[in-house]
Amino acid sequence: MELANRIEALNTTKQITCNHCLARKSCLISTLSSSENSELATIINHEKPMVKGQRLFLQGDQFQSLFLIRSGSFKSCIVDESGERQVTGFHFSTDILGIDGIDSQKYTCEVEALETSSVCSLAFDFFKDSSLKSNQKVYNRLLRAVSSMMFRESHLMMVLGKMKAEQRLAHFLLDISRRMHDRGESAQEFRLSMARYDIANYLGLAVETVSRLFKRLEEQGLIIANRHRVRLMDLDGLHFIVAGGTTDRSTEKPMPLSAAS
Repeated sequence: MELANRIEALNTTKQITCNHCLARKSCLISTLSSSENSELATIINHEKPMVKGQRLFLQGDQFQSLFLIRSGSFKSCIVDESGERQVTGFHFSTDILGIDGIDSQKYTCEVEALETSSVCSLAFDFFKDSSLKSNQKVYNRLLRAVSSMMFRESHLMMVLGKMKAEQRLAHFLLDISRRMHDRGESAQEFRLSMARYDIANYLGLAVETVSRLFKRLEEQGLIIANRHRVRLMDLDGLHFIVAGGTTDRSTEKPMPLSAAS
């Protein structure tokens, strides 16, 4: 009931346009001229804001649209036959959602808002035709997004398959840092909108292990974590952990990486 009330309240929010969108400069259509933008704007639907816990689409839903994140953040999950969820990714402003449904014409995962968030939807059939005929730049950018998604998924397999627990968390924080930097935001201080159990699920670790590792990184002087806000104090130190070691802050000498829990 509370979720329904919050959704109803947000549905009264005044609809935004491309010209007034804060994400416009880094959006999928940012490379377009005014005339090209005007044409594509006719098939872009600026959806109402979503509340935390609201699902954008479910696994198995019929694929119809791509979604561009305008603000906020989302997590994607794959649900197995027993109902267990595996977190497969976290998505932020200017990311594109729904790409996984292009081939099979069904969404292969479910996507849920991690906080109050908003998206723009593009009906894919109309978008594809428009892009191929007059907006090749947009279509090329979409292909780059597909390539980036494939790389991220394959890289995650390497992380989970070869890295120990402390390396996984350090890699995760550095990945978020890079993505914030790419969006023109701070690479050293940012908000982690996801819960610790989502991070643990994503990295293939126990929640207790993730909490213990956050504390360990703080004790080493590598990060400062205050609830959902994290500040990276030593990027080189985090890179060193990912490479296979850790740093004793009292002696500044490298030490072997602790065994993963």
